[in-house]
Amino acid sequence: MSLEQLHSAIDHAQNHRPELPESPTEADMIPWRRRIDEIDRAILRLLNERARCANIIGYIKKKLGLPVYVPEREEEVLRNVLAANEGPLSNEAVRRLFERVIDETRALERQKYQDLPPEAE
Repeated sequence: MSLEQLHSAIDHAQNHRPELPESPTEADMIPWRRRIDEIDRAILRLLNERARCANIIGYIKKKLGLPVYVPEREEEVLRNVLAANEGPLSNEAVRRLFERVIDETRALERQKYQDLPPEAE
């Protein structure tokens, strides 16, 4: 999926919210759950694209003899997402989520490019 398609999916998710009824019934949850499912798929696509980018960076780091873990870069990533946080998630929640994303990405980067012998690349 291209970046343009991802932006389009995000715009669609933000601008096509179901109606919030005055007197809700259980059936009123259905379109909201569908919306969550759609958003989850978009998040998954973005996370996988982020991992692909990190893998390329891992490859470059290995070729340059650089370490996988760069604490300054991790702090920069966290500062960037916290500065962009408009809620309702708290900054602490965003920090925890992105720390986990970074941890998983770093593990993949190590597995794919740091721990494998050169012939396995």
